[in-house]
Amino acid sequence: MSDTRKIGLWSLVFYAFAMNLAIRWLATGAATGAKSLPIWPLAGLVFLLPLLTGTLDLSARFPGEGAIYAWTRHTQGPFAGFMCGWLYWASNIPYFAGLLIFVNSMLASLAGGAIGAWLGAPTGAFAASTGLILVVGFLHAKGLGAGKWIPLAGATATLVIYAVLVGSGLWLGAHGQSATNFAAADYRPPVNADGAILWSAMVFAYGGAEGVALLRNEVKGGVKTLRTGLIILGITLSFAFLLGTACMLMIIPQDQASRLAGLPDALKAAAQRVHMTQVAPGLILALALSQAGAVSAWFGAAARLPFAAGIDAALPRAVGYTDPKTGAPVVAIWFQVALVVAMLALSQAGTTVAKAYDFIVAMSVLSYTLPYLFMFVAYWKAQGLPMPDGGTGVAGGAKWGRWLAALGFLGSLSAILCSLVPTPDATPGALGGWMATIKLAGAALVLIVSGAVLYAIAKTRKVPQ
Repeated sequence: MSDTRKIGLWSLVFYAFAMNLAIRWLATGAATGAKSLPIWPLAGLVFLLPLLTGTLDLSARFPGEGAIYAWTRHTQGPFAGFMCGWLYWASNIPYFAGLLIFVNSMLASLAGGAIGAWLGAPTGAFAASTGLILVVGFLHAKGLGAGKWIPLAGATATLVIYAVLVGSGLWLGAHGQSATNFAAADYRPPVNADGAILWSAMVFAYGGAEGVALLRNEVKGGVKTLRTGLIILGITLSFAFLLGTACMLMIIPQDQASRLAGLPDALKAAAQRVHMTQVAPGLILALALSQAGAVSAWFGAAARLPFAAGIDAALPRAVGYTDPKTGAPVVAIWFQVALVVAMLALSQAGTTVAKAYDFIVAMSVLSYTLPYLFMFVAYWKAQGLPMPDGGTGVAGGAKWGRWLAALGFLGSLSAILCSLVPTPDATPGALGGWMATIKLAGAALVLIVSGAVLYAIAKTRKVPQ
């Protein structure tokens, strides 16, 4: 691909913001109160730092397509590589559908009247969400130069929302109107089920840097530009979640944050408290745009996984086809569009199927976290390999690289185990809330087995692995 069709540093940074700066986590932190504040930097140290250094190290060592898929394949073999890529990619399909439905619900609340009622009905929600994903697919099929515009707009909207929340919180704090008394607050993290769930959520709030590396070969300057972009992203995330949560607690107290539940209501509360209620609809629209940007950003990155698998013949070779004019993996993109539309149809098909859809969404959470274990093993093993000419590893050499890899692996494993802890409000019974955990683990096992079956089919066709 020529450099004219590639994106530059700041387009990459904003694309990374659209993928990683998920402001919905601010409400999660605020709902736990001041106790969440010390967890943010701890999660950053245990997970974000190893994730960033691992992404940069592995991107420099392995220049091929597929990022986390290619890293695992090179260090742990074809089967591990396929399973890692399969789990990572499969978790995105229900994620896309869920975000599209959320965007549609925001638009329905803004439109009101007959249009809002139509968008709120299953048929309207399906039509509008399908229309949006078709637009996303069309733009990405024209190349990342065109596909970047929705993520860039979404990242801009996210930064606007973040600025409003932080600005409102700091203004209230400066005028002695903070909703939380931080001097008298309890900062001890809860050592119970709530604490376990919070730790899991905050660790994986920092996830996503490895997804940016999927665009490595479509960025001007390659690894050098990727390195700069990810450093900017890491510094931003290190402060954004901590400061944003603190400002949320200045706007609303913990009990109201828990009751409000959604970020849209928190934005309305912020606008009301600083006497700017007239901007509330604009903030809701910005929130919808930010989530549409997240869909598009992850959609474009995720399409590089089946594309890479097609190149390696772990999937049909047609999936690895690129448009000679745009350089876009068009077959992989439209394959992904078709699956998202099918998932949208499933979510709107009725009560019974909707429950199945909710279960699939829950299953995707676990399937998204498992690939990090593969990645940090790859990071550890790569320290015994020579660095290509021009590549730069972690400062301190292989010893520090292994320490960071081990830290990231343990952080990921702890978060995975904590995500399986039943919620305190789980339905009581013989197995209590553990029934949901058993179902979730069983569903993840089904996903793992289905990936193994696909790999076995490829092997029986005597496709080179």
